[in-house]
Amino acid sequence: MILIAKSVSKWYPEIFLILLVIMYWVSLGTLISPVAIVLITLLLAQLTYKNKFLGLIISTLFLMGSLYLCFVLFWDIFNAESFYPSGFKLMILGVLFLGFTSYFSVILLFKNLNKANDRFPIGQD
Repeated sequence: MILIAKSVSKWYPEIFLILLVIMYWVSLGTLISPVAIVLITLLLAQLTYKNKFLGLIISTLFLMGSLYLCFVLFWDIFNAESFYPSGFKLMILGVLFLGFTSYFSVILLFKNLNKANDRFPIGQD
């Protein structure tokens, strides 16, 4: 059971972002959404082929999107007429949602960055 949890834990960023896109698609209310279809296709291709370049593109897209939505969230909070009941709930839910999205985007970004070897080659090594 522990081996299954360790092998699945490598996929947490992709699975979370797929669930995020499905939630976006369902809340949109239309059957055909080109943005959601493209994002799910990219994420499933990333899960299947594990391409580092595609992973960097996907993580950068989600990170830029969550940064933009963070600015929009704070703009809405500053322009709200009354902060306490609705603005406070909007801020808490928005910060949690965007925080998790940013966290998993950064995890996906670091997972796909090329890492240098820790040792130097010696001779014909």
